[in-house]
Amino acid sequence: MLFRNIIFAALLMGLISGLGASMLQRFTTTPIILSAEEYEIVEDDAPASANSHGEEPSHAQKAIVERDHVHNKEAWAPEDGIERAFFTTVANVLTGIGFSLLLLSVMAFNRKANAKNGLVWGLAGFAVFFIAPGLGLRPEIPGMQAAVLEGRQGWWLMTVMFSAVGLALLVFGDKFSRFGGLILIAVPHILGAPHQEVQSFIHPDQMAVKILNGLAVKFMWATAFTAGVFWISLGAMSGYVSERFLNRIDH
Repeated sequence: MLFRNIIFAALLMGLISGLGASMLQRFTTTPIILSAEEYEIVEDDAPASANSHGEEPSHAQKAIVERDHVHNKEAWAPEDGIERAFFTTVANVLTGIGFSLLLLSVMAFNRKANAKNGLVWGLAGFAVFFIAPGLGLRPEIPGMQAAVLEGRQGWWLMTVMFSAVGLALLVFGDKFSRFGGLILIAVPHILGAPHQEVQSFIHPDQMAVKILNGLAVKFMWATAFTAGVFWISLGAMSGYVSERFLNRIDH
């Protein structure tokens, strides 16, 4: 009974949070992404752009162009417009369902759960899944060069896991455990996130690079705002649902 209610509540909350995040992104991150895409270098023009000033491209730039050529050749992407918005919304809803299951599973066994402390859990999720990884890997916009995807994914996963365990030790552990929690949180940042050796943007026009850098900063703050709203609202909803429905069931 409890498991069924958790699943049902997670599906409903994931739908609400996913749709809400998609609507919010429509006015925050999406315009920035569309603006950045206007400065993307066309695949066929990439080699020429690297030596537009009569200079031979570096080995790092050649590697980036070759890597992007392979990725662009194999990767599939939805068409702009309705198809792109649809798949973005689906991804947000699935993400919302997954995080709702995580929060509800924890709160279902805490009879003191309510919307107020649900906000705290939401802030904790925001810190673990956005702030901690974002300190090493900032959100990317189209045209931004980054390290190999597998390396970034591995560092992101390690940072999330270490931050979650470290934060739990800080809040629920004793004095010694709290010290260990601080160490766990710091380890991924001491090791350092994987970064590209060349500049963030290889666009030949320096004015375009300046604009892209400005868009990257705006995107970082817009993403932080969107993620913050998502996690805070999801935490509050999880606490409310747990208090009103889940915790009334005999365990």
